Amino acid sequence: MMANNLNVNNTNKREGEQILEQFLKFMLEKDMDKWIDLWDEHAVFEFPFGPSNYPEKIEGKSNIYNYIKDFPKKINLFKFTTPQIHYTLNSNTLIAEFKCEGQVINTGLPYKQKYISVIEITNGKISHYKDYWNPLVAIESFGGNLNTFLDSSHNVK
Repeated sequence: MMANNLNVNNTNKREGEQILEQFLKFMLEKDMDKWIDLWDEHAVFEFPFGPSNYPEKIEGKSNIYNYIKDFPKKINLFKFTTPQIHYTLNSNTLIAEFKCEGQVINTGLPYKQKYISVIEITNGKISHYKDYWNPLVAIESFGGNLNTFLDSSHNVK
């Protein structure tokens, strides 16, 4: 019986790794339609460290899509590092650390962000994604002005 539980856990871990790999790939390819297909209809996307006036939480696949669909027009991402993945006792949840490099289109400034993401997978889809990123890096890349960054962000709450 224990071996069966381990097999399920390993299967869930591989599934989570594959979803994260596709998540990053579709971001680099700027294919937000494929990217949003990775999400559950009732998913939650959270930004615990976002600046004030930035959404703390976006609920529902359609709201997440409205938030992210124009991202490629704002930041041109060049690469992501290979994620370092940490597993939790809940085999449907993984924690990933990775970095990205890109350029903010309006300012021409580099965008080098570090992320820690807590990702829950349910029935093969992202059901909850907590996105821990440094808003100071984003603000600086958007020209150092909080309002410029917020104006280019989405006001979904």
